[in-house]
Amino acid sequence: MTKYLQKTGVQMGLLVVVVGIAGGAFYLTKKQPLPVNAAPASAGPQAQVALEEKTVALGEKRTATVGSGQQVDKLVVAPKKPPAPTFIPTTSSQKKPQKAPPFPKLVHISNTAPEPYVAKEPKLFAPRGLLIKAALVITVDSSSLDTPVLALVTEDIYWNKRLIVPAGTQVQAKAGKGRSRDRIEVSGSFTFVWADGREYNISAVALDHERLSDGTYAITDGSAGIRGQIIKNDQYAELKILVAEALEGIMNNKQDQFQSVYGLVPQNNSRNAALGGGSQAASAYSGLLTKKLEQDLDFVRVGAGTQFYIYTQDVFEPEMASIAGLKQGNKATSSWQLAEEAYNRAQTETAAASEQATKVAEATRKAEEQKRTAERAARVSSLVSEDSDADDTTTPPSTTP
Repeated sequence: MTKYLQKTGVQMGLLVVVVGIAGGAFYLTKKQPLPVNAAPASAGPQAQVALEEKTVALGEKRTATVGSGQQVDKLVVAPKKPPAPTFIPTTSSQKKPQKAPPFPKLVHISNTAPEPYVAKEPKLFAPRGLLIKAALVITVDSSSLDTPVLALVTEDIYWNKRLIVPAGTQVQAKAGKGRSRDRIEVSGSFTFVWADGREYNISAVALDHERLSDGTYAITDGSAGIRGQIIKNDQYAELKILVAEALEGIMNNKQDQFQSVYGLVPQNNSRNAALGGGSQAASAYSGLLTKKLEQDLDFVRVGAGTQFYIYTQDVFEPEMASIAGLKQGNKATSSWQLAEEAYNRAQTETAAASEQATKVAEATRKAEEQKRTAERAARVSSLVSEDSDADDTTTPPSTTP
């Protein structure tokens, strides 16, 4: 194909074709177009008439005469119909523009389920059942009052090679009312006071501690209560009660009596009066001694220096010790109990705040909805009152030939 195009005759032929195309395009661009009112060429020479030039003033109808002189009116396009009025109140310039309603306050509401509480292990502690050796600082007597118990820890207490309670720590408690045999019961809350003033509360029970001279322990070692000595205020109280009861019986038997329809009846004489009075006095004295014997005639006394055990009923956490026991609230409680109480309190406060926020958001939404409804009603009422007498715009008719 390339060899064919390289021939001289072929190239000259192509040149002639290109020149012809260019000349035809130039002729067509220079030819004058026919006027819009000219008759078509197919109509023949009779239809060819001279064109008339006419000047028409602005606003007049433009006409054209073709052949028979028929007049053609201008096509008048109907004006567009104005759009329907929108619900926008027409306000005068004297009225101030209304301010946009404020946006409602954003309220973040979280309904995620709270995570369950998980207790954390204390770093420094000793398990339950710890035996702490202590010794009384003051003498304790059993009575009907809450007798204070003051003692000192006599040996250092270690757990996992870590010091839990140092020797010399002060211990405070209260003795129970009354006595049980030769023991004083001390149980409930024990307060340990460190040398720097920090306090720690724990539930514990006092146990008897008796070490023999040969280094062994007595059979009652570890029994409940602190053992002491029974002290009697009146050693002959029982004998006095027996004598008073006997005298009461003798005096009642020695009274003069006679037989009646109701049985034996004491005679009304001075001897019987004396015997009756003595019998009543002996009975009252016997009852008084019996009552004193139950309360104050004997008691248990535990002297200062008596050693005993403190058996802990809760986990001992020395890190919870604080001035005036503020961390524990001045009561026997553990760290995880305090953490659980704080967790429950926080959950309660969060739930209450969430409920209150939900109520506020609902009230705000209702108020905004009512406000928007009132504004729409006011705009509609204003449009109806102002546009009630307005007429629709008429459309002019259009004529065609």
